[in-house]
Amino acid sequence: MPALTQLGAEAVAHEAADIAAGPLAPMLAHALAAVVDTAPAEWRAATASFIEGLTGQESLLALVSSLDELLASASTIKTQGAQLSNALLRDLTPLIHANPLLAAGRLEGAVRLAVAGATPPFGVLSHLTTPPSTAPEEFTERLPRLLGAAIDRWANEDTIAAALRAALDQLRHDSTAGVDAAFELACWRLRSALTADTLPAAMDALTAARSEFATVDAAEEGRHDAQAYAAACDALLAFAAQDHARLVDANGRLTAALNQRDAWLSGMNAPTWLQPRRAAELAWRRLVLILSAAADRLAETVWMDVWDALATVLDAYTQARTARPLPGLDAVPGLAAVVEPTIENAILRQQSLLAALRRSVTELSKLDTPPLDTTTAELLLSRIETASTEARASRTSPRPAPDEDDDEDPHPADSARVHRLAPSMVHLLGERQATDLANGIDDDKLQMLEGIVHSTELARSRTAHPVLDRLLENLLQQLTESPDFVGDIRDTFGLLLEQTLLFLLSRADLTTKTWGLHKKDNDYRRVLKDGDTRPLEANLQQDFHQWLQTGPLSGLVTVERIDIALGRADVIVTFGTIRYTTEIKRELTDPTPESLEENYLHQAAEYGNTNVPFGQLLVLDLTPHPDGTPRLDESVWLARHRPPGATKDRMVVVGVVVGNRLTPSDLSS
Repeated sequence: MPALTQLGAEAVAHEAADIAAGPLAPMLAHALAAVVDTAPAEWRAATASFIEGLTGQESLLALVSSLDELLASASTIKTQGAQLSNALLRDLTPLIHANPLLAAGRLEGAVRLAVAGATPPFGVLSHLTTPPSTAPEEFTERLPRLLGAAIDRWANEDTIAAALRAALDQLRHDSTAGVDAAFELACWRLRSALTADTLPAAMDALTAARSEFATVDAAEEGRHDAQAYAAACDALLAFAAQDHARLVDANGRLTAALNQRDAWLSGMNAPTWLQPRRAAELAWRRLVLILSAAADRLAETVWMDVWDALATVLDAYTQARTARPLPGLDAVPGLAAVVEPTIENAILRQQSLLAALRRSVTELSKLDTPPLDTTTAELLLSRIETASTEARASRTSPRPAPDEDDDEDPHPADSARVHRLAPSMVHLLGERQATDLANGIDDDKLQMLEGIVHSTELARSRTAHPVLDRLLENLLQQLTESPDFVGDIRDTFGLLLEQTLLFLLSRADLTTKTWGLHKKDNDYRRVLKDGDTRPLEANLQQDFHQWLQTGPLSGLVTVERIDIALGRADVIVTFGTIRYTTEIKRELTDPTPESLEENYLHQAAEYGNTNVPFGQLLVLDLTPHPDGTPRLDESVWLARHRPPGATKDRMVVVGVVVGNRLTPSDLSS
């Protein structure tokens, strides 16, 4: 810095642009940041010249190092943050194709400026959420973490957060960025749990987040961050269910994942702006340790060392209100909704613990310098006493007759119980069906059933495709709205649906070289040229039938069966007396969902009139696709149809198989 001041601001400004484009850029950036913090006005022109010169920098390492130096200066960010952001985003789109790594580095710098509040978010968000469709993988693989950082910053801005989530959802289909995008979406799901206002909402989001982190861990080896977050979710769920064995197991898995992560990252460069995520992982570790200690105390029937025991419990109770285990969260009511009722219910059930709490609050009020948090202790006791009074009143007061117009949940206590003790079962069956199933089952047996469901869900998450897993979850969640989607029907139709989605994924990815026994002329996906014969519905029907016959449904599939609801069904899968029909159609003009449902849904739904009200519709789309094809999750949806005078919806899963397809290389040419 002394040598720089001896040269003078004017001389440095004359040379700064050239140096910024060369290998010495980080050194000059360091010196400029230092002098700007002492005399910003005098050196503003030199810094401006340097910033403009950065647009000519072709070394990613030099660019990132220079940005680190500039962004470490509060004065530079305040006075010239907007200029720096504009320079970084200038001509970014052509640079994405010419030098994708450098483009990603420039976009990262712009994101850091926006996250720091130096610039409005809208300019950088347009580049984050709408990257070129043909962007190289070197660029797209850097996007998920930048989108995640943006969500950390603008999670409370609904419009911005929705656009960021949509961009992540689109990246889940990218071969290089898909797993990272799925991880960031799982983090968003966890954030939703921590900001939920009610116990059911928090538990449902926690269960979904746990499943998604497990899927990410299965999709990519060595994802210790996903392992850590999945274990943290398990710890919260286990604490809420008062399952001490699961809590201990989750604590051990969290410790192992963080230790392995520290070992792998030891000695590696950790940029300052990425450190909040690492700090969040350690915050989870501390929270789980506190919950483990509190669970041990709550499991005791008597507090022999009252002050130590109460201090441990109050620490967990307070932590639920003050912890911030994810960056960017101002408050975490969802965490309190999970932890606080667990502590209150445990103390309420143990009269000796409740008596100790009452006595402790009385003694604390007499002390000038209480050894414990008096306010929290009084709040805890007040909440427990209120719950006890309400419980006694509900037992002694006559239950009013149900009102047909009353839309409120008739079993709020049972609903809260099943959400707390069996969240995986709620996630799988839906709240109403899980609550009905839990009625008459004591807590121990309900927890045992939850353990079975929990293990089954994790096993499926470890084998599912990261894209198909979310799509299947969404479809199953919508299907649970039907009162008929229970028991064997849920299991059998869920199996058929999973095989159908795997078929659609395979036919979207399969190349002509791996088309198996099919001849190239019979590939209904090939691009059609003038004079070519258009593929028929039978081509798709035969292919889908053979796919099912070679999988777990082998021997249960037939085609072209007559006398089904006065018609002839295309593909039938039969499980004993349960029958599912898949109707096959071909579309030549309008493949939009509205058109497909208008033209084909009624027929596909009619086959459900003589059996269960669930079926499938596969449509071979032979319309031109000069600009590319829809994504997989845009090509599958659940449609509902209710004929006039009927009282029950027919639910049909619609899947579009795209034919007449150009190859990716044809699209770029």
